[in-house]
Amino acid sequence: MLQDQHLQIVVADLSQNAVLDPPALALSSAAIHIWEFPLSISQSAFTSLARLLSPDEQTTASRFRFERDARRFTVARASLRAVLTGYTRSPARDLQFVYSQHGKPALAHSPQDIRFSVSHSGDLALLAVARSREVGVDLEVIREDVETDKLAQRFFSVRERESLHLLPSQHRVPAFFRCWTCKEAFLKAQGVGLSRSLESFDVEVDPARSARLISTRPNPGESESWSLHDVEMPPAYAAAVAVEAVIAEMKILRCRQR
Repeated sequence: MLQDQHLQIVVADLSQNAVLDPPALALSSAAIHIWEFPLSISQSAFTSLARLLSPDEQTTASRFRFERDARRFTVARASLRAVLTGYTRSPARDLQFVYSQHGKPALAHSPQDIRFSVSHSGDLALLAVARSREVGVDLEVIREDVETDKLAQRFFSVRERESLHLLPSQHRVPAFFRCWTCKEAFLKAQGVGLSRSLESFDVEVDPARSARLISTRPNPGESESWSLHDVEMPPAYAAAVAVEAVIAEMKILRCRQR
C-alpha cells in the first residue's frame, strides 16, 4: 500500500457560483484537485449552466421522471463541463466525452491528459481532477438507518466485516460509510465498476485511522500502485478519493454559499 507521508492538503473557499466562471488553475501531475459544489442552486444559475449541455445530455435530462433528478443531473454535468474548461482551455460546450467498457467517462481529446471522476449524493457533488493519472471519487450521504451488518455481509470483504464488528456500535455507521466510499472510489479509479469482486481488496474501515488500501487479490503488489484519501466533508457526508500512485498535494475547492 502507498502512504503519502508528506501530503499537503490545501482548502480554498469559493463562491457558490464559482463553477460558472472557474478560475484558471495550474495542475501538476503530482497533485489532484477536488471541487465540491451544490446541486441546489438558484434558477438564474441553473439556466446559465443548462446552456452548456450537449444535445444528447439535454435529451438525457428530459428523460428523468422527477424534475429534481433532472435538475441535479443538469447541474452536475454542466458543472463538470464548466470546471474542465479551466483545465483544458476549451469551451465547455465543445468538450466531448468517451466511455470505457464499464462506463467510466473520459475526455475524448485532452492534450493536457486531464482525467476526472464525479460523484453526487444528496445536495452536493464532488469532482476530482488529475493529470496523467487515474482518479476516482465517491460521495455518500450518511444515513443512520442503514443496516450495516446486512450490507457489509454483501459488499465488504471478510477482513472489512471483521474490522467493522470490532468497533463500538456507535461508531459502525460512520465506519460503514468510510469503507463504502473508499471501495467505490477505488473501483471508479480503475474504471471497472462491479465487474471486479468486492472481496478482491481490503480498505481501512476505522475512521480514526488514515484511509488506505490494505491489500489486493490475486495480485498483492497491486496495492503498491494506488493511494486512498478521505475527503473532509460536512458532518452528514462521507467521501473518499483513490489516486494512481502517490500525490504530493490535494487541493479542495469548496463552492459554498457565503
